[in-house]
Amino acid sequence: MNLLAVETSTENCSAAVYVDGEIVQISEIAPQKHAELILTMTDLVLKQAGIGKEDLNGIVFGKGPGSFTGVRIAASTAQGLALGLNLRCAGVSSLEALAMQALEGTDEEFAVAAIDARMGEVYCAVYDRCGTYPKALLEPKVLPPEAAVEAVFHALGARSAYAGGSGVELLYAAGLNPNIIKRSDFPDAQMIVKLGAVLFEQGKTCDPENALPLYVRDDVAWKKVSEQGKH
Repeated sequence: MNLLAVETSTENCSAAVYVDGEIVQISEIAPQKHAELILTMTDLVLKQAGIGKEDLNGIVFGKGPGSFTGVRIAASTAQGLALGLNLRCAGVSSLEALAMQALEGTDEEFAVAAIDARMGEVYCAVYDRCGTYPKALLEPKVLPPEAAVEAVFHALGARSAYAGGSGVELLYAAGLNPNIIKRSDFPDAQMIVKLGAVLFEQGKTCDPENALPLYVRDDVAWKKVSEQGKH
């Protein structure tokens, strides 16, 4: 199975290719430049992986939550590529990726993922490693840091955990257990494509027009490719 993934939900812009279990990734911390970088990155990472677009079996994208502009870029890039190549898509939450990056290489079972949502809030979730795909113990929410810390405590109790994401420092400042050690900063396409491969194996994919961002705030609208430009 050959998959291409894009992840642009935070300051990190990245693309990765999964070729029968082997992963090649390109990544760059490039705030405000994702739109101009991501297509070039996809071409380059495909070249490095030694395959062409015609060899792909699917497209994976980081669906958020995160920067509103960033998650739009990833979703629209995935939609455009998948439509042009007649492929299916799978969306992976940026919080799921952060959690699994924090857990990678450890025996720990639980992870807290948090992204700075600005406006005095964080996107936050808690996951159980749970085999090949993480299970949410606290579903993604947008909360003030103090409320997020309380929600994390209710989800975890006294269990140990690792953490990942740009919002973790805000949680520490709001009283998060300092023994929950941060091990990842930004979601990356390498983990997005790894988790996406699991979704493809399980048949949890969608048509390109349904490759939509995950918004935790309720006041954000997104249109499918087929609806964009219509009034």
